[in-house]
Amino acid sequence: MKLFPGVPRHQKWMMGVTFVIVAVYSISHNKEQLAEATRTRLTSPTPRIIDGDTAEFPNGRVRIVGIDAPDDDRPQLKAIAADSLQRLAARDGGLDCSASMFDYALRRENQCRTDPKSYGRLNLSCRFPANKASVGASMVAQGYAVDYRMYSGGAYVGLMQKAAAQRAGLWGVDYEGMRQLAIKRATVPDGCAMETIKR
Repeated sequence: MKLFPGVPRHQKWMMGVTFVIVAVYSISHNKEQLAEATRTRLTSPTPRIIDGDTAEFPNGRVRIVGIDAPDDDRPQLKAIAADSLQRLAARDGGLDCSASMFDYALRRENQCRTDPKSYGRLNLSCRFPANKASVGASMVAQGYAVDYRMYSGGAYVGLMQKAAAQRAGLWGVDYEGMRQLAIKRATVPDGCAMETIKR
């Protein structure tokens, strides 16, 4: 079977060259972003909390990898989750974020690749400086966020199930809303193979 039947040979050649140039540019651009995110470390004793999984620093905005908190479609839950993260950050010395801080030991599966940036935010993992506790694990365990399987590898599923059973945090405010968010974030998109790691 011929690709592009009826197209002259020189046009096919030009299309091929254009494809290669675009592919090389795209790959190199993504590698630059990934390298930048890997080197990046954002720390602040008083970050501005946007919602339960996003914080703003003087030099950038961070989306906490591996969790998802309610958003604009559930404004009451979003406000409660944001307030919870604000209180935890104030109590425990702010936030310290980098790509290397993810809770790899808790994963149940391989993670899908996380883009270095999304919607102008760096996708990083965070810890509280005072006690080195994982922000993602803390937010899920206290019931203010859910496990985002695609990017967590299921690291926070156990914490989420326990929070749901105890009706902790937002699970006690709107159980069905949190359940729907958890179901949505438990699915894995096509092209992202997940195989359970047996340990």
